[in-house]
Amino acid sequence: MAYTGGDLNFLNGKYGISAPDNSVPVMKLIKAHRPKTKGELYDLIRKHIAGGCPCGIKSTGSVEDFGKRLYDAQLKEWGTYKYSLQTCIQWEYDLFVTQSLKGNYLEKDALKKLGAIIKTIGLQISAATGYIDEDLRIDLIITKNKHAICGIQVKPHTFKKMRKSVIAKNIFANKKWSHPVLYLFYNENNEWINMDEIVENILSSIDD
Repeated sequence: MAYTGGDLNFLNGKYGISAPDNSVPVMKLIKAHRPKTKGELYDLIRKHIAGGCPCGIKSTGSVEDFGKRLYDAQLKEWGTYKYSLQTCIQWEYDLFVTQSLKGNYLEKDALKKLGAIIKTIGLQISAATGYIDEDLRIDLIITKNKHAICGIQVKPHTFKKMRKSVIAKNIFANKKWSHPVLYLFYNENNEWINMDEIVENILSSIDD
């Protein structure tokens, strides 16, 4: 099982190693090229280092480069190396490749399952794109008669344990939108843990 928590998660977040501007906007890359395997996504990240692709996405390095940055950050933070270079590369691989593909799959699953539920009450759901997706950090949009009701962000349940600054940055981006943004969480078994609550909150948004 991919593991992207612990000390390395703290280090990665503090030094902004996986921030899209410092690495690659990987979810945008997935949506542009639709890789079906881990190998395809791994290669896509590397091939976008030079830029020049019509999709307009550019990577600042390969997965190995991101792992090396994580490895080097240890000395700055702790004055020593707690983890090997290989461990750091594997950690970034799990984050950029394994978890990103999983997140993309679960966004589609949420779109399908939530859509089946809310269509019975005259609501629609669609995937967010462009500014709303990338800058406001919203994955799905719930609408009624083409008018937005609320947004949905799909996250692993471990998101709630991330550094407060990371969570705050996400919420700050959400608040730029003029509608509520709800968080739909999944566990390590890819099971939705608050789907019923989300549906109730969507209904509340209609009543407001």
